[in-house]
Amino acid sequence: MTNGTLLRLSIVGLVCCVACAAMPLRSGADGVGAVLEEPPRYGMYYDRYEPAFYTGFAPRTLNPQRVHLHLGRGDQLRVTVVLADDVLREYAQDLLDRYRTYRTLIDDGHLVLTQNRGFEEFERALNEAHVERLASEEKTLSDDALRERNLQLLERLNPGRVFRIRMPVDEVLRRWVMSVRPEDHTHMDTERQLELVNRMLPTRLFVAELNPDVSAQLVALVRRCPQAPIEPAAVAVSELRPEFLRLFESVTHGIYPVRAGAFQFDEFTAIYPVGTFNEYTWYRGRQIPEYPTPGRRALTTHQRTLTVDHVPTDDYYSYFPWIPYMHVGTRLHNAVHTLFWQMKPEETSFLPPAWRSVDRGSRDGEPFRYLWLLSRGPMSHGCTHLNAGHISELRQLLPAETDQLYFVDLFLNTSYLYDVFDIDGDFTPEVIGVRYFIAYSLKDNRPDRLRVRDERHAYYDWLYGGELAYDGADRGVFRNVKDCRFIGRTALDGTDYERLALREADYETEKIQFYRMVDISFARELRKVGVHHPFPGLQKTVVSAR
Repeated sequence: MTNGTLLRLSIVGLVCCVACAAMPLRSGADGVGAVLEEPPRYGMYYDRYEPAFYTGFAPRTLNPQRVHLHLGRGDQLRVTVVLADDVLREYAQDLLDRYRTYRTLIDDGHLVLTQNRGFEEFERALNEAHVERLASEEKTLSDDALRERNLQLLERLNPGRVFRIRMPVDEVLRRWVMSVRPEDHTHMDTERQLELVNRMLPTRLFVAELNPDVSAQLVALVRRCPQAPIEPAAVAVSELRPEFLRLFESVTHGIYPVRAGAFQFDEFTAIYPVGTFNEYTWYRGRQIPEYPTPGRRALTTHQRTLTVDHVPTDDYYSYFPWIPYMHVGTRLHNAVHTLFWQMKPEETSFLPPAWRSVDRGSRDGEPFRYLWLLSRGPMSHGCTHLNAGHISELRQLLPAETDQLYFVDLFLNTSYLYDVFDIDGDFTPEVIGVRYFIAYSLKDNRPDRLRVRDERHAYYDWLYGGELAYDGADRGVFRNVKDCRFIGRTALDGTDYERLALREADYETEKIQFYRMVDISFARELRKVGVHHPFPGLQKTVVSAR
């Protein structure tokens, strides 16, 4: 949403966006007058508004059907990519192409590095991983050996974010058969059909529309299932397997392959804290952050530049990616973007001394002047805020080609519904979360005060409205909660869960490099660079360097 718009808009009775001043703290919140207790390891320090390029190690996705964006209760965005074999086989070369492009542009004087030393850290990490040597050895490896070697490289450079999934087909099928009800044999409406289709691989499938052929295949398969919800015999599972897999292939377009009797695939999952709409809603007697525009939202054009791959010219967005997913009227948008306010550490009352004079990574050795520090919770005018490094990584994970972005959906839950995901394929789903406990308010577009202490238990009590309990090992546990399902573009209550653990992902260190502004086109193209998208004019230079 454009900064400074002071109105509340409604479209077909749905509140889309509010531009508001800082929200008052919920009565009893314990952040008033508090300062941050954690060390300064979050956010991105900087000196001035300039563009930046990504210096991390996330893979590039080629196929938009392999990307899932999900924003659930708790103010975090999950990005899960099902890794294609060709993406894995090309991973080392893709890293090398990005590095060589940056290095060539730097050496030619087209890319002038400023402010921080993200590029040097990127260069050092690639050298330590011997990426250039690995790329030179690829011709000696079989396809399978190359895939496995690069998967190990991806795991090394992205610890805790790469998951090797192996789910036995017969166990998946057995659980699916147990979910079929007796009445399904005689009638299933569209809602029930979608529920059963998505239960074929629970928490991974979000099919929202069915074509007649898939519907007919489902009906035929259900009629072959046992009439009562009993444990199916091994022979019944064996007989149903071919038809189940044919339907599964139709629904998933083959992105979850079967190998040695199991669904075997690899995923990259990133989990980012986000800032959302600057309002609360009541649920079970407590206030929780409000999501006013739930639903399956397709990434869409910016209404002035007419592209989804928008780079804002407003300097306070510092030329970072700005990805619209909803039009509000004829000029405004809800979008994923970085922060619109400026934080001066020495003038921010809730920052302790350790946060106020940070020179770590400074190119000139002097302390940085400003800090991008996300407030996780109510904060935005209706958009979704990401920290600067995280939105840069998000753009890396998405397809490079602009025309492919329009095929990506953002699944945005209703306020009280969690993002439940079986992240490691062990048939034990969890509520998705992230270890980031900073939430503050604004006053006159300046950081004002903490909404709650940045202490894990205090913060989670505020964020989840008292719904999170803890087991004997201090692991977060939810009871009697729901996830979200989608029919068409509409978000609805999903599956009920009696007990779910909270999955607390580590906060991912932000990896970017600032540089002197060239122009918007240069900034946009530099974010697309890789094996399949050479930087314009550098094709021959980079290729000849191999």
